[in-house]
Amino acid sequence: ESSEMIVETLKMYEDAGEEWLKSDATVDKTLRNTLQLYRAITFASFFCKSHSMVVYFSSKAVQLSLSRGICEHTPLSLLQFTSVAIKDDNAMMCYRIAKNALSLRER
Repeated sequence: ESSEMIVETLKMYEDAGEEWLKSDATVDKTLRNTLQLYRAITFASFFCKSHSMVVYFSSKAVQLSLSRGICEHTPLSLLQFTSVAIKDDNAMMCYRIAKNALSLRER
């Protein structure tokens, strides 16, 4: 199930294209708060050694950003996602996502 979640998120990222990255940051408070919650759960799951929960919440955070827009928590969500997606032979895609996350952080 974890691999399916990663593949689904990578496909959504590919479909969103470069235009998604160029969009302005949203002021959606629900998005910001949800991404903060997902980020905290992902960190806690990592330290509890629950890989499936790390995959689930990091994937959901990226999917939410892809569908609802970019906010200040999006770059970290993308980086958390690449940390689990890299394990499935997606090195080049993860490099691209991480590079885009850093460019978002600089804006």
